[in-house]
Amino acid sequence: MSDRTHRERSVHAPELDGAVAWLNTARPLRMADLRGHLVVLDFWTYCCINCMHVLPVLRDLEERHKNDPLVVIGVHSGKFTGEKDPERVAEAIARFGVTHPVVVDSEMRIWRAYAVRSWPTLVVVRPDGTIAAIAPGEPDPDVLEQFVVKELLQARKEGTLGPGPLGLTRAQEEPTSTLAFPGKVVVARDGRMIVSDSGHHRVVLLAPDGRCLDVAGSGTRGRVDGSFEDASFDDPQGLALSDDESTLFVADARAHVVRKLDLGHRTVSTFAGTGELGGKFPRGRVPARETPLRSPWDLALDEQNDTLYVAMAGSHQVFQVSLSTRLVGLLAGTGAESIDDGPLVEATFSQPSGLALSRDRRALYVADAETSAVRVIDLGTREVKTLVGEGLFEFGDVDGPTPLARLQHCMGICLTPNGVVVADTYNHKLRLLDLTAGEVRTIWRGHGDTMLREPTGVAFDPRDESLVVADTNHHRLLRVSLTGDRAVPVVPTGLAMPSTRGPESTPLEREWFTAQVEPTSAGHGLGPGRAVLHLELQAPEGREIAAESPLAVSLEVSCHPDLLRLSGPGSHQRSASGGQAEHIELAVEVAELSAAALEAQLIASIDYVSCDKGTRTCTPEKAWFRIPVRLVKAHGTHNLRFQLLLPA
Repeated sequence: MSDRTHRERSVHAPELDGAVAWLNTARPLRMADLRGHLVVLDFWTYCCINCMHVLPVLRDLEERHKNDPLVVIGVHSGKFTGEKDPERVAEAIARFGVTHPVVVDSEMRIWRAYAVRSWPTLVVVRPDGTIAAIAPGEPDPDVLEQFVVKELLQARKEGTLGPGPLGLTRAQEEPTSTLAFPGKVVVARDGRMIVSDSGHHRVVLLAPDGRCLDVAGSGTRGRVDGSFEDASFDDPQGLALSDDESTLFVADARAHVVRKLDLGHRTVSTFAGTGELGGKFPRGRVPARETPLRSPWDLALDEQNDTLYVAMAGSHQVFQVSLSTRLVGLLAGTGAESIDDGPLVEATFSQPSGLALSRDRRALYVADAETSAVRVIDLGTREVKTLVGEGLFEFGDVDGPTPLARLQHCMGICLTPNGVVVADTYNHKLRLLDLTAGEVRTIWRGHGDTMLREPTGVAFDPRDESLVVADTNHHRLLRVSLTGDRAVPVVPTGLAMPSTRGPESTPLEREWFTAQVEPTSAGHGLGPGRAVLHLELQAPEGREIAAESPLAVSLEVSCHPDLLRLSGPGSHQRSASGGQAEHIELAVEVAELSAAALEAQLIASIDYVSCDKGTRTCTPEKAWFRIPVRLVKAHGTHNLRFQLLLPA
């Protein structure tokens, strides 16, 4: 699917043998079961940030081809010891919203059979059972879509494609607790706790006794600013509270933005990021709202020095944003995934997932998850130093002197009078890094109902010198004494489950469509021969399309291009007549069908200029529409009308 893609037409896909378990499916799948279907195997491991970036791409792919013979199967070949337990993999796929089948390949047998070398890797298997492509790395969504459409079309021509979807029975349980996979937590001076309720896509404010004080976010996954009730988040993680405790910054990880919450006026706005998935950050300083971010995971705030620090897990770097100028720049990390110390511009990180700023604001501590390391950025000397950790594959569960100590995918970190406390995520422990003694020791793992399960966040409460832990996979907060002699669950009261659990409020990884539209004459389909599609562009209330401005419409047949063809060019340009509506006619041809009816899909891209009727200010706009067109074998129409409401 790119220059790295390796194709072998004659190689048959190996069997999916050696699995420890199958999840999200009622039965194991054999290659014979998958004949007639285009199969996308996603080799992943749930610690891997790049693998997380692939999941929404596959989700969008599945949605676009839900009526096609396409099957996505996740092959979970875990890197860390802690990732090989099927129960923990099941928790991960519930957290990430994975609905396709997942085979747990803990012994790496399927990995070796397919000669996979890195996470993530996609393998595409044709309906005849041969391998079409092996593509390591994050796929380009456009290239993947084009490749899938091409393979489906080719298989249909060759007669190897099945009639429709496989029809798998999928069971996925959602957490029923009032918190779901809480990610990070901060504690205010008066003991109030603020937690990123990541699995419910919201931020929750609790009183010291656990009473719910407020909730930001509707519970619908998305990226919408506005009031606390209307706003939406996508897997919010890191939190940073202002000195006067009136403002909260949130690392909205899978929305790829940093949000700003006004706790008094109860509003949410976007502080940094565009919502698009960014890449490695170059040197220089650029406007934060114009800069794509890449999975921001944690935050540290230094108002005295006008700086918000951002752990950019997806690019293996640490960013800094000026609070006054709203310019973002690189603090540390080349973007290479490794563990190199030295000057900020030469150092490397591996999925930094936790930040903690020292009280004198001279040191920024980093939980570097993929190297199971604790790093420190000296903001005075501008150097990076590793305190615990050795490399990408050096991990374990060992207390003792820092050169010998081992952690396992640590994701949370905070500072206490005793030293640095680390949420040692895959070891299910709290560890203390004693900076004076130069050693690591376990504070808490617990027993019975106080045991931890993949904690990812921890905060210090100086009022009673306790630690508030985001006990992520137990869907709760746990208060642990700093001495490690007791622990008490924090029980939220007055906190309801999100009332909105419906469709996502905005597309996430990429804004594929402004909307999906249906014909205004419901039930009609296009019959064989020439036909005309009538697109009625409708401006929203209070706006209009600028007269004489450029108007461009690009049309693409994304499903069944062999049966629905454009009679002319796919792009149409003209000057807009202006006003509330524009009418566009597009000529198409429908081939003879062998089936009684099926559905083709069109993607319409529209460029136009929108004007506010009151202020007369005009701005160029772009909208995408997904247009399903029903094709019928007989008794069809040759005219279909669609009303496309342009976004406000």
